[in-house]
Amino acid sequence: MTTITAAVWLLFIPVAVLIGIALWLSESKPQRARRLRRQGWQQQRIADHLGTSRSTVRRWLAPTAN
Repeated sequence: MTTITAAVWLLFIPVAVLIGIALWLSESKPQRARRLRRQGWQQQRIADHLGTSRSTVRRWLAPTAN
């Protein structure tokens, strides 16, 4: 690996990690609920994790009317 390639990777990796952390921190509760549901979490577990009721989670996960 050339010196330039190594330098680019050493700069790219920390920047990518910081961007990922910033996106994760800016995620709203409804967005987080949808992500957890896609990962297979049950509605009650999501509600407990986010500190809300199951009915709120159900509303967040409901498809929007067109």
